[in-house]
Amino acid sequence: MSTLAMVILVIGLSLLFTYTNGFQDGSSVAASAVASRAMTKLQAVFVCATFEFLGAMLGGSAVSSTIRNLTSWPDNPSLLPVLASGLFSAILWNYVTKIIKVPSSSTHALVGGILGALAAAGHGFQYVVWGELGGLIHPTGVYKVVISLFASPLIGFLAGYVFLKVTMLLLIRCSTAVNKPLKLMQFITVPVLAFAHGANDTQKAMGLMVLALGAAKYLPGTDIPIWVRIISGAAMATGIASLVPGIVKRVGGGIYRMRPVHGFVTELASAAVVLTGSMTGGPVSASQVIASTVMGIGTAERKRGVHWLIARDMLLAWFLTIPCAGLLAYLVHLWLFQYLELFLPQVQ
Repeated sequence: MSTLAMVILVIGLSLLFTYTNGFQDGSSVAASAVASRAMTKLQAVFVCATFEFLGAMLGGSAVSSTIRNLTSWPDNPSLLPVLASGLFSAILWNYVTKIIKVPSSSTHALVGGILGALAAAGHGFQYVVWGELGGLIHPTGVYKVVISLFASPLIGFLAGYVFLKVTMLLLIRCSTAVNKPLKLMQFITVPVLAFAHGANDTQKAMGLMVLALGAAKYLPGTDIPIWVRIISGAAMATGIASLVPGIVKRVGGGIYRMRPVHGFVTELASAAVVLTGSMTGGPVSASQVIASTVMGIGTAERKRGVHWLIARDMLLAWFLTIPCAGLLAYLVHLWLFQYLELFLPQVQ
């Protein structure tokens, strides 16, 4: 297979991954607005798809840079089968979790897939950039990704708890008539959350596309071409249009019974966490952040009202995703993509 064909394969898999990210994490983005009856499913799809696309176009490149810096693989075409293996495995994992209706993390799947493929191709982790902790404030490499992925749900839980307490204090003298303006305000908070998700999650695939183009010597430098942003945003928006009812129901009502105030707070708190990740280059999982925010809201109002068994199942899926996707990518590279390396320049 030629270098050009491999680049096209990696770009195609990147777009397919972004699409699966759209129906996986995008279903969580829309869940609270649909569950609290602030939006119909059609309205949620239109709003989320529009602002996810804008997030891809205008969301910067800090997360893309973080993803690119996960590996020290030499800048030549031998990197292409590695990227293909990691992406293929992440996509497969996303489809499996869609079938069993578990809001797994697409980001966890991608990171696990890339690490597993690097381990298979490099016969170890010598081409993985573990980075430095930097006192937990300025981590780099894999450490930065892992800290972002596992710290963001905790921050989301705390944000949901605090935001709801403050909101309820401000609304303490209000009647149920306040539900109408709270529903209307979700036409502001949902777009902000969708923009934040689009900015963060599309950049992960963009980073891999830039790596592939650079490895094939088709792209000088590391700037993201505008056409890469456009096709990534379009793939994410298309995925949003394929909302998964099971995930919407599970996140929007399966964890805690959502009312307009809960939907508003969920979107506001989650958007704050995801936007912070995008600005600092921290790849976070929107589905994790949103679900943990809902748990924080439920704990703040009525701890016994939280369906902790569902939360336990979700947490188990989250912690299993990286090692399972990594093992899958390891096997996929050995059995499916490794032979492609015979036709490409080898690691030097």
